[in-house]
Amino acid sequence: MESDFEMLKKWQDMETEQDKDTNTDAEEVSLKRQRDTPSKTPRATKKQRPRPTPTQPASTSLASAQHHLKHGRDLPLRCHYDKVCLKYVPKSPHGLSSILVGGDRLTEGNSRNIQWAFADGDTKEDRLEGLTFKFEDWHAIRNLFEIYHHIFYKESAAKDHGTLVSNMNKLRCNNAKQGPHAAFNAYKEFVKKDTYALFLTATLQHFGMKDLADTPEGFIPDSVLNGSPEMQRSWLHEAVAKIVDIFVTFDDIADIATGVEEAAKSQPTKANEYPCRNPGCAIIYKYQKSRENHERDVHGLASASVAITDRHNTQTVDHKKQHTEARLSFGLLLMDMQDAVKEGDGERLLRLYSVAFLLYKTYGHHQYAYSTFLLTVQVNATLSPSLAHSIKWNRFWNGQGGQGRNIPLDLHLEHLNNFLKSFLKRSGPNITEQAANRVSKALGVLKVMMEITDRELGVTKSGIHQSPSLTDDVACLVHILTEAKVFQNIPGREFTAFPKFERDLFAKTTHTKLWGWMKAKLKEWRSVPI
Repeated sequence: MESDFEMLKKWQDMETEQDKDTNTDAEEVSLKRQRDTPSKTPRATKKQRPRPTPTQPASTSLASAQHHLKHGRDLPLRCHYDKVCLKYVPKSPHGLSSILVGGDRLTEGNSRNIQWAFADGDTKEDRLEGLTFKFEDWHAIRNLFEIYHHIFYKESAAKDHGTLVSNMNKLRCNNAKQGPHAAFNAYKEFVKKDTYALFLTATLQHFGMKDLADTPEGFIPDSVLNGSPEMQRSWLHEAVAKIVDIFVTFDDIADIATGVEEAAKSQPTKANEYPCRNPGCAIIYKYQKSRENHERDVHGLASASVAITDRHNTQTVDHKKQHTEARLSFGLLLMDMQDAVKEGDGERLLRLYSVAFLLYKTYGHHQYAYSTFLLTVQVNATLSPSLAHSIKWNRFWNGQGGQGRNIPLDLHLEHLNNFLKSFLKRSGPNITEQAANRVSKALGVLKVMMEITDRELGVTKSGIHQSPSLTDDVACLVHILTEAKVFQNIPGREFTAFPKFERDLFAKTTHTKLWGWMKAKLKEWRSVPI
């Protein structure tokens, strides 16, 4: 085993030599002072400051990873992955076969930086080529809930009927008011109720119904009522699609896609050359502004940023309605991602991550934006077809079998951690690191033994928490939202806590900056294995 860690020993020796040279170890400094100071005539010595570490460039992840490893911060993690490669990575005469290693975004980022720092290793084992790192979905979706909370939750909105905090007060959901970071399950449950109520209220508005008990004459055609189940299903899907197109669809995503495409085309093909983007026009300009003036005056073209500005400057805007539609759209996105996880639909989940990427980038969650964009590049460009298929579909765990019972892998790991803590708590003051390590290694066997014992004793335990019916709470919220007329277009309205709120949740996104960021990352990833 020692031969497999020769490089690790060298790094530790180098680190020890560096610590001796710089005198950064506090205990070593203290012992040196005791030797230099006579024991009979003690005197106060001036505290020596450790010399500052030279600043490393933060522009590249590779430089950051090498800096961390140089100072020994990630050496234990590197040692752990050496063990993983030895025990779990399949080996064949053709080399190593890659396996997926998942975790939260912080673990994924640190692990990937270690792999990049050793990209110049002598062997495939040294370069950790058998490991492909990915982030898991429970933490990523929880991060989206925090963005949702940041946008739509304000204590001052309690007096505005129909807002998120006002609905929480109406249902007395005090736990949910703590936010997704402190009370995630309670917050997630309330967002589901609120989104149901918003969609039902939008449905009542679309079909001209007064309340949930209203049944307008001719609402459903007789041909559909007397038709086959396929015909009824088709009519329902078409009706719901109309509601989604009116109240839910993120039209701004198409604007961003168009804007980023134009930003990419706006880059000069050569130094200071900006060709006209109208098909058939061969004119080339030296300055970008001159090209834009030519395209507007001659061809009648307008950039996406101009179109968006004109749309937002309209004088007849109902900001209360726009706020409600934005909340409904975001809520349905969260529910769709959770449903994709439950159904084990990796393909749908990755499509939804393309929208999540824009939310991460717009609202300052840059690390998740980084990892989400990297995942998209890996699945569509860099990974082999088999590994891309695996990273798309091997993201879920189902402990009971059946449809709609999948959970994210990192949530399953959280459950195992809680199971481990239940053993460690019973140790009381006798707990030691050695005992905790022994219990953690036997966790799988202990869990199987307990399940067999429960089965022999006839003890049944459902993995699904039975929650009370949502009908009463949702009906109460629908009544409040209908009275507030949140989906009726009344120009000039706005919530006092959300003045001038725009439905466009990506208004902060600048097309040229987004394209520049994406281009910089693609250029950076050319020099590292992804």
